[in-house]
Amino acid sequence: MNNANKRLSPSEIKTQLAQSDTTILEMIQFVFGSVLKRRGLVILNVALLTLMAILNFMVPQFTKNVIDHALMTSNKTILYQNIVWLISTTIILGIVSFASTYMMQMLSQRAITDLRIDTYNFILKQDFAFFQDTKTGDLMVRLTSDISNLQMLISANTFGIIGNIFTFISVLGFLFYQNWLLALLVSLTFPILFITIRFFRGHIRESFSNVRYAQSKINNQLQSTLTEIELIKSYTTEQSETQKFETLANESNDYSLSATKWQAIFQPLVTFINTIGTAIVLLLGSLFVMNGKMSVGDLVAYLAYVAMLQDPIRSFSMLMNVFQTAQVSYDRIKNILSYQPTILEVAHPLEFPNPLQKNINFEDVVFDYDTGTNIALKGVSLTIPAGKTTALVGRSGSGKSTIIKLLTRMYDRTSGLITFDNQDVQSFRLTDLRHNISVVSQDVTIVDGTIADNISYGSENVTTTDLWQAAERADIAEFIRQLPDKLNTAVGERGVKLSGGQKQRLSIARALLKDAPIVILDEATAALDNESEKAIQRALDNLMVAKTAIVIAHRLSTIHKADQIIVMNNGLVSEVGAHDILLRKAGIYKRLYDAQFE
Repeated sequence: MNNANKRLSPSEIKTQLAQSDTTILEMIQFVFGSVLKRRGLVILNVALLTLMAILNFMVPQFTKNVIDHALMTSNKTILYQNIVWLISTTIILGIVSFASTYMMQMLSQRAITDLRIDTYNFILKQDFAFFQDTKTGDLMVRLTSDISNLQMLISANTFGIIGNIFTFISVLGFLFYQNWLLALLVSLTFPILFITIRFFRGHIRESFSNVRYAQSKINNQLQSTLTEIELIKSYTTEQSETQKFETLANESNDYSLSATKWQAIFQPLVTFINTIGTAIVLLLGSLFVMNGKMSVGDLVAYLAYVAMLQDPIRSFSMLMNVFQTAQVSYDRIKNILSYQPTILEVAHPLEFPNPLQKNINFEDVVFDYDTGTNIALKGVSLTIPAGKTTALVGRSGSGKSTIIKLLTRMYDRTSGLITFDNQDVQSFRLTDLRHNISVVSQDVTIVDGTIADNISYGSENVTTTDLWQAAERADIAEFIRQLPDKLNTAVGERGVKLSGGQKQRLSIARALLKDAPIVILDEATAALDNESEKAIQRALDNLMVAKTAIVIAHRLSTIHKADQIIVMNNGLVSEVGAHDILLRKAGIYKRLYDAQFE
């Protein structure tokens, strides 16, 4: 198994994030890849930022002219002109700043929306095993909070670095031209700032990594709690669940305080270093003014330029926190995007046989979930005839559900061959294969929407008549007519407003509407009472008409009429035959049957 497909535990992911060698440049290239799709807006925004830098550079000159020329000569004309220029420049600067900020936000929102959609689509295309190995709450954090953190990279402040770089270079050059000694002394504080930023960078990043990891665990706990609320209530474990959550919340709090501590030390330290630079200019500049080597206006303008010089450094130091937070989130998103599906499409897929003409064959199929440690099928060979009903029976863990997962390519076989009408299952498009198979399982999935949404899920161009016909055949139409909004009645999250039997019949109506030629019933009536089972069995009989049906049976009384019964035992086919024949054999099937009817 290559590294791209390796499944990492939460602790391994945490370690990987803390030790990641991801560079800021790599992260910026990833995030700005979407931004650069709109190059025209980017170029225009860079031009506006450059114009803002030029306008900011001009402002101190108006102050200098007022002090040195208007005040010293009592020239009101110069005073009025420079005040008008100052106000006009500030107004233009505000307009340009508004346009730049608005366009940057527009770019930011579009880029992050694209990234979120692409990541969501990437996750949905992963294999079934990916979702078994990944926590739902953690995926939610990566799709929401982590991507939102990346959005801070594409903000007006971040893009302002371009203008700040231009300002820094031009202002520093001007300061050396005005007074090289002062400029040199101020520049001595820059290496100190650089060393400070380097020192704090690792600590802040590690802290944010711990914060994101703790938030993922909190989300996983919330996800588990909300989906298992009935179990929690039944076993009165509210207190213990609260204690678990309290432990996670306190852990998150400790990590957040650690991150805050490093930030709280970092910001004042940067301010102090910048103040040292200002103090140097104020001290020596005042001495120069006293000695007649510099005018008061020059000193005031020089101080303004030093502040402008320090602003890019201060902005960079503040943005460093943004970069650290974003880099942790980028590492987490990058980790998800490093996965590659193992269930692959063939280059030239064949057309799926619809309807199935011959049979489905398993030839010496071996499958293990954990590369040798959990062998589920041990050389299974069996035939499922087209247009007939085949039942799979056996104790829990015998391999019945694994056969279904291999048929639908939720997993791929380890070895052997699986064919539909003598064509390898891997030779079809996944969408074609799964479109031609309907699965009705014991664990019914209900979408948070209306009755109509649930019946029509996965089907296109469905009419109201189609919905009612499917509901009639699934024996649920009468129940729907009694609802206040009929087909438009909301079922609630996970179908909380429906009984188990009603959920099951909705899933059968969904399968009827899909009208796939192959039907798989995975213990579809196992969790129902006798009355509900009889009603649903009628609906299932309607579903299996003229279909190739595969039934995983928990209650053996439901499969008397199956054309053939395949008995699984410990990952192998033990017996094959009709109900009466298997009973006469007095093997595993008879023992299972007798155990249910003693």
